[in-house]
Amino acid sequence: MKIRHIAPLFALTLSFAAAAAAPAKPSDKELQQFVAASVDVTRINTALLARREAATTAAEAEKLEDEAGDKMEKAIQAKGLTAERYAEIFTVMGSDPAIKARVDELAKPHRK
Repeated sequence: MKIRHIAPLFALTLSFAAAAAAPAKPSDKELQQFVAASVDVTRINTALLARREAATTAAEAEKLEDEAGDKMEKAIQAKGLTAERYAEIFTVMGSDPAIKARVDELAKPHRK
């Protein structure tokens, strides 16, 4: 399972929140929470894609995306992060090779 992927619309929403301020470097605990949340976000995203492809109307697809976004946010919060902090860590991971390496290391047990 690849941790780096989140639903594009959810990622776009989160990126606007994260762009407002330079994100602080995440602690190791936050990185562990991020990885755990990413597993759930990826699972939700995978289910969304399958259901979205089966949607017969744009309204149905939009409803599914809203539902998935809500589920993703709840999954992130259940792991102890806000959606905004999750987005910040996602952003930092993209620009800091050391953080990305630590996330990759923490994610190894979650990969199949």
